[in-house]
Amino acid sequence: MGAALVLQCFEMKMRSSSLLYASTLASLCYAATPVVVSTTSGQIQGLSDAGVMSFKGIRFGQPPTGDLRWTAPVAFTSTSPQNATTLPPSCVQQFPFPVAALNIKLFNNPDDPPKESEDCLFLNVWAPSPQGQKLPVVIWIYGGALAFGTGSIPAYDGTSIAANQGIIVVSFNYRTNVFGFPSSPDLPLTGNNLGYLDQELAFQWVQSNIAAFGGDPSKVTIMGESAGGLSVSTAIVRHAPGTAPFRAGIMLSGAQVSFSPTPSFNNFNAFASAVGCGRTPGATRLACLRKVSTATIRSYTNSQAGQATFSPVVDNVVGFSDPLQRIRTGKTANVPVVIGNLQDDGTLFTIGVTNLNTYLQASFGTTVTAAQVRKLYPGLTDAQIIPASYRDYVFQCPANLWGAALVGAGVSNTYRYTYGAVFADNQPFANAGAWHSSEIREIFGTYNRTTSAANEVTLSQTMQTLIANFVKDPTTPPAPQWAKYAPGKNTLAKLAYSNNVQTSNVVQSVQSDSLDGACSLWDQFLDVRV
Repeated sequence: MGAALVLQCFEMKMRSSSLLYASTLASLCYAATPVVVSTTSGQIQGLSDAGVMSFKGIRFGQPPTGDLRWTAPVAFTSTSPQNATTLPPSCVQQFPFPVAALNIKLFNNPDDPPKESEDCLFLNVWAPSPQGQKLPVVIWIYGGALAFGTGSIPAYDGTSIAANQGIIVVSFNYRTNVFGFPSSPDLPLTGNNLGYLDQELAFQWVQSNIAAFGGDPSKVTIMGESAGGLSVSTAIVRHAPGTAPFRAGIMLSGAQVSFSPTPSFNNFNAFASAVGCGRTPGATRLACLRKVSTATIRSYTNSQAGQATFSPVVDNVVGFSDPLQRIRTGKTANVPVVIGNLQDDGTLFTIGVTNLNTYLQASFGTTVTAAQVRKLYPGLTDAQIIPASYRDYVFQCPANLWGAALVGAGVSNTYRYTYGAVFADNQPFANAGAWHSSEIREIFGTYNRTTSAANEVTLSQTMQTLIANFVKDPTTPPAPQWAKYAPGKNTLAKLAYSNNVQTSNVVQSVQSDSLDGACSLWDQFLDVRV
C-alpha cells in the first residue's frame, strides 16, 4: 500500500463524518488482522492495519498497588498471551484547580476520557509492517506538570508518523502527582522519584523487546513535551557518558534547571493528615496510607483544599540539583539533542493575569521589580509582558542555558529552535498564539482534519519529517537549513514562522541573542552554581 493511501486510511478513522467517503475508502484499506509478537511481557496480540502494526496496553510493570504503592516499579514478565488491542487506563490524574476544566479539555480527551487506575504501567507500540527491518525508534513521554498526563489519548496516536516516516513509536504511562512524586519523609529519599523510575523501566523494556517489533535498540531517541521534555533532560543528566538506553533526545518546551537540594515534605504531611493517617512520619503512617482508597486520594488531590504540588526531590541518583553543572563537567549522557520552545509558551499559564506587580510578587517575592522587567520587554504592555516573561523564565531561557552547556561540553549535534505556527482552528483561548503544546498534534498528525487549512496539513508533514530525520540519524541536521547550534551565532532555528511550512523553508536562522536578551535577568534563578 502506498504511503498516501495509508494516510487516507488513518484519516478515515479520525473522521466522525462523511460515512459515504469512509465506506468507499474502506474497501481500499487493509482490514485489521491479528499479529502476535513474543516479548518479555508475554505473547502480545495486536493488530496490523493499513501497513502499521499497533499494540496497545502492553503491561511492562507490575501493578503498583497495595503494598507496592509508593515503591519502585517491578518489571512484569510473562509467557502467556496478552491482548494488546485497546488503549490502557491512565495513571491517576491530578488536574490543577481552578483551571482543571481547561486542562481536561486540552489534555485528557474529555469526550471519551481514559479510565484512571493505579494499575497503569502499560505501554503502546506502533510499528510499520513487516517486522525485521531494524527501524529507528522514538519513545514519547507525555507532559502534564508531573501532575497529570497519559499515553492513552488520541492526540498521541503513533499511526500517522509511523506510516509516513518508517519509524517505530512507543508511548507509555508513568505515575504522576502524589503517586509518582510524593515528596514523602516516610520513604527513603531515593524512593520518591517513582515516576522517573517508571520511565527508566519503560526504556529498559524497549531495549529488551523492540527488536521483536522490527526496531533497532541501538537507534532509540526519547522525546517529550513540557514535563515530558523535563523528563528527557533528567534522563540525560542521570546517565553517565556511554550508559544511556537511548542515543538522542528531543526536548519540546521543557528542560531541568537548578532546583533546591532540600526537599519539602509539607504537602505530603498535609495530605496524610487530610486522609486520616496523621502527621507523624514513619512506617505506621505509610502502612495506613497504603490502605487508603485510590478514590479518596484522588478526591483530595483534585479538590480546592488539596491542590498541593508533588514534585521530584534531589536524591543524587535520579534527580540532581545542578544539571547544568553536570553537563559542563562531562558527567551526563553526551547524546545529540533537539531543544526548544514555542513563541507563545506562556499564554496558557497566564490566562486572566494582567497585573505585573502582583504576578512578580507571587513568583519572585521582592527579588524582581516591575521596573526591571519592563526594561527587558520594550514596547509591550504589562498584559503582554506577563506571558512573555513566563515563556522566557520557564521555557526559553532554560533552552538557551541547555544549548550553551551542551555545546560547551562538546555535544556538537545540538539543534535549538523556537516554533511560531498559529492556526485559526487551534486557538482554544483568547490570545493563545503558538501556545504551549500546540505543536504536538502536528508532529503526531492528529490535528483536526475537518477544520485544518492546507498549510496546517503541510506543516504536519514537515514536522514529522524533521522529527523523523533526527530519529533516523541524529548526527545530521533535521532539515537542510538547520545549522548546529552555536551560542551567539545565526543558529537558532525559527520554525514555521510567517507561514513557512515547507521542509525547504520551515527554518529561518536567527542569532540566539536576538531572542534571549531577557535571560540576563532570569538566568540568575535558573543556573545556580555552587
